Amino acid sequence: MLRRAPFEVVAVSAGSNHVGLRAANERLVLSLIRSHGQLSKAQIAELSGLTAQTASVISRSLVDAGLLLSGSPVRGKVGQPFVPLSINPDGAMFFGLHIDAGETRLALVNFAGQVITEKATALGANDPAKIIKFTRETVNRIRASYNGDQNARIQGLGVSIASGSLETDGTEMPWPQIDEAFAALGRTLGLATYVSSDTVAACSAELIYGLGAGLSDFAYVFIDESVSGGLVQDGRIHFSRDGVGANMGKMLVPNADAKMVALHTLAAGARQKKSNARELDLLARGIAYAVHSASAVVTFSAVVIDGAIPAEELRYIGAVLRGFVVELLDPNARALSVREGSHARKAIALGAACLPLADRFYPESAGKALGMG
Repeated sequence: MLRRAPFEVVAVSAGSNHVGLRAANERLVLSLIRSHGQLSKAQIAELSGLTAQTASVISRSLVDAGLLLSGSPVRGKVGQPFVPLSINPDGAMFFGLHIDAGETRLALVNFAGQVITEKATALGANDPAKIIKFTRETVNRIRASYNGDQNARIQGLGVSIASGSLETDGTEMPWPQIDEAFAALGRTLGLATYVSSDTVAACSAELIYGLGAGLSDFAYVFIDESVSGGLVQDGRIHFSRDGVGANMGKMLVPNADAKMVALHTLAAGARQKKSNARELDLLARGIAYAVHSASAVVTFSAVVIDGAIPAEELRYIGAVLRGFVVELLDPNARALSVREGSHARKAIALGAACLPLADRFYPESAGKALGMG
């Protein structure tokens, strides 16, 4: 699961006192506006369950803080004109660092999920010391181009690691050691740091910026050199970064010989040769079996598949998966839609940048599900 750097002070829990309640309401309002694009104060009150006065006070404070923008008044058919509120892209910024076997990519992302600047290096997962040096130097160089107010809006550094681990001298680094290495980097930079797997980071991006904005319950499957994923329930992510906790990739599914194997083992064959239809069919069938098993225990309305694989392969797996899902599910069961994710291939570091955003500005239930509370 996601870990905050240990030096970070945990915010007061929602509802424990007036300050905590107000912070929780602010997060709720921000998430509603992010999901809908723009809302009036009256619509915020209706959707959130807050009183009209509370919704107005919270909205005004978020505008004053620079996190929301007030649009031009819109006159409806009846009543007074309303002012639409929307996310201010310049309200906050986040660094996202993604590390995989052959490349490291650092991005600075704004509050609306737009990549402001991005830099890549050929350093891979076996060069952690060099990666940290690259990150420190690049972050300092980017920050030097901003004034004090702009730098104050940089809210943290998220780190996503492909396949769940870094290596040093050919040996996998345990997660506690990875956490401490990036916590030390965060202390040097004066930034809160958040470390997770690429799967959890990509799902966070999908939940906050992508399809998840309209889906509160879905199964998320991430494909790269392996297959991993889990469930999102009520906006909460339920799977771990390290393979020890919940992970759909561990579910048993039939292979080509009808033997039961872990789902993640089917990815190796599918990734050996580009556009290998037989192997991709087998992987899609395995995902369908895993989804079917999960749906027998937990209710969800959609399956989102994503991953660091070519777009045409993802589309093919999605098309095959739709057929298998229809074939396997009980005819009387709730229909499941299968959708392709929208962010893993757009900007691989975007998911990492979502980690500090989720902790600072998303409803706390999601943050706690990520291990941040």
